[in-house]
Amino acid sequence: MTSPRVFRLTAVPGRAGQRAYTVVELLAVVVLLGVAASIAMPSSTPGESRKLDLAATEIANAMRFARSEAMRTGNAKGFRQQWLAKRIRVFSIDIETSPATIEYDVYHPVDKKLYAREFTQQPFAFDGEIRNSPTYRGTCSKTFAVYFDAGGTPWCSDPDDVLLKRFDVTLTLGASSRVVTLNGITGRVTIQ
Repeated sequence: MTSPRVFRLTAVPGRAGQRAYTVVELLAVVVLLGVAASIAMPSSTPGESRKLDLAATEIANAMRFARSEAMRTGNAKGFRQQWLAKRIRVFSIDIETSPATIEYDVYHPVDKKLYAREFTQQPFAFDGEIRNSPTYRGTCSKTFAVYFDAGGTPWCSDPDDVLLKRFDVTLTLGASSRVVTLNGITGRVTIQ
């Protein structure tokens, strides 16, 4: 029969008089670091990020589609981003009338329904906040509606002779946010 092993702790040379940390003290430090990290990091779930990305992508796609249709057909097309209703719609506009006449008669290229996306409904189910902040090169009375001419240049819909500088749509859900930007000079749409 073998005898049980006995382990002895011996002092480390050069460490005389120094106090070691206990397991409880180390555990307390780890817990405090964990709490600090959870506070410092944004609290968004994968589902929230997916909803946010889906809504931002759809807004960007509506802007791009309105511009590409205006350039393809040679007829003015635009979008109206309604942040209180959490919706974006694509329209045709007759700038020959005074004031310009907007008609919601543009169809989505995939589902063939009128191009109107409600972000509170499926597949978005977006319950966050949507805000727009357009900037024009003059006074625009309908800041929420932008149209593109046949060259792809974005304009205010009323009056229809004021150029757009920039159109930002900020989507916020929990601690996360996305910004969809339409650049008035280049017509480029980006998501940040």
